[in-house]
Amino acid sequence: MFTLVLAPMIMFGCAYYPWSALNSFPVLQKVVLVNPLVYACEGLRATLVPQFPHLSMTIVVPVLLLLDGAVLAAGLSRFQQKALS
Repeated sequence: MFTLVLAPMIMFGCAYYPWSALNSFPVLQKVVLVNPLVYACEGLRATLVPQFPHLSMTIVVPVLLLLDGAVLAAGLSRFQQKALS
């Protein structure tokens, strides 16, 4: 599980570098936006070190809220299915 899911998610999740560092690789810069860890790391980076380049908080906050809502809805749905059976 770690080597197939978590390791690539961390490496391409902008945890070790800012998202703006991928300017040299524009295709990869757009592809990594699928990873929710990018938004979490960029939001944390924007809060802790605002003088460094990061994604705009007007993008980070709505995306994180949307992802949180989707995961919550999926989890509650799955819980309800298991609880009723």
